[in-house]
Amino acid sequence: MKEQELNWKTRDAWLCILALILVAFIINTLLRIGAQNNAVFSQWLGTPFGMGATVLVQGSYWLFFALWFSKENSVRFFSFHAGLQKRLNLFGWIAAWLAIGIGFINHFGAVRGWTASSIRPAYGYQFTGGAWLFFIFKSVFVVPFYEETVTRGFLYRAFRSSYGKFFSTSLIICFSAYFHWWDVSHSAFTLLCLATLWTLLCIVREWTGNLWNCLLCHVAYNAIADKQWLVCIIGMILILPFCVFPNKNLWRKRDADF
Repeated sequence: MKEQELNWKTRDAWLCILALILVAFIINTLLRIGAQNNAVFSQWLGTPFGMGATVLVQGSYWLFFALWFSKENSVRFFSFHAGLQKRLNLFGWIAAWLAIGIGFINHFGAVRGWTASSIRPAYGYQFTGGAWLFFIFKSVFVVPFYEETVTRGFLYRAFRSSYGKFFSTSLIICFSAYFHWWDVSHSAFTLLCLATLWTLLCIVREWTGNLWNCLLCHVAYNAIADKQWLVCIIGMILILPFCVFPNKNLWRKRDADF
């Protein structure tokens, strides 16, 4: 599919980042004011439904701004240039195991009290039953989808239109760190683990042009972070045939149109 030439500019990426930061600041401020002035609303925010609503809102405006500033004529063209119309391949599968390794290193640090989660346990671990499944689905599948679509799908590729690999990756790390500020500012170990993960994701995007490979890495890491180790390992084994047999030229550095 090459019906439309890519015209993503670094200026569009910067404008998208500014819009995301501004809207996030406004929404977080309103939520904080509401929680401080209404005990019922504050409690609701900590429930699965409250968390799901905030994630839905965040994911919606993230995807909207990425599509808006990409200036694509349709979602189809955006998804093509973002790498969402390619199939998983073996490179992404192997990279996902590296992401799993980073996740286990992060868990090792958590056990020893080195990570941000050691200071403030992650929300959702007190849930049980259906609420816990909802929390896992949100953190393992929903969040990685919109974060990767915007961050590696749009922003990284837009930056690469003018900047080199190292600088573009550094910008993505800074952007991601801003939206994970509490974690990275409270633990150098957490910052190191996340920066390593974000770098790996940029490398996967650079080498394959395939966002599904990035998504698989992100999903695998979050599953390990949420202590879904057995499910993650079994899932990786089951998905291997889909990464190998439908694809050709698995080890090519990147697609010709990237």
